[in-house]
Amino acid sequence: MARLREFDDRKALETVRDLFWQKGYDGTSYADLSAATGLGRGSIYAAYGDKHALYRKALTLYIDEEVQAAVALLRSAEQSGADRIKAYLDLVVEAAGVRRDRRGCFLCNSAIDMASDDPETGVMVQEAMNAMRDALLIALLDTEVPNKDGAAEHLLAVYAGMRTMARAGLDITQLKRARDAALNR
Repeated sequence: MARLREFDDRKALETVRDLFWQKGYDGTSYADLSAATGLGRGSIYAAYGDKHALYRKALTLYIDEEVQAAVALLRSAEQSGADRIKAYLDLVVEAAGVRRDRRGCFLCNSAIDMASDDPETGVMVQEAMNAMRDALLIALLDTEVPNKDGAAEHLLAVYAGMRTMARAGLDITQLKRARDAALNR
């Protein structure tokens, strides 16, 4: 009879996501994963596959939660397009300023950390960024902004840049200025 898993899959994957988010792929060792989850290396392999597969599962969780929440915010009909875009950029200000979360964006980190070396991760990152760009475009349809395609890509770049600025520890005032400049464009 097969032995049942004696751990909470969801909790373990959230813990792993947070570890990769903070330390990156190369900065996270099996010892780190084991210590954070309470699982031995063999149990990690049995449950999730190798470290690479586990990284992609952690990134998938981030995309399913964080990226899809941002997409839903941008697609919401409850506010004007301009207000939705401001709320989207405010996600960075709130994370860094209110919650003191300086991990940046796991998706952005993955774009730098893994996307160029791992084609599967690269596709995941591209698809998630394109989903945000498409949601920005929908929000922009409700505005007077010309060249909506270019504006959507610009706002995505501002968001990613702000997340990177937050991770680098730049002052919240600088994040707000970047947000405000993008909104007043």
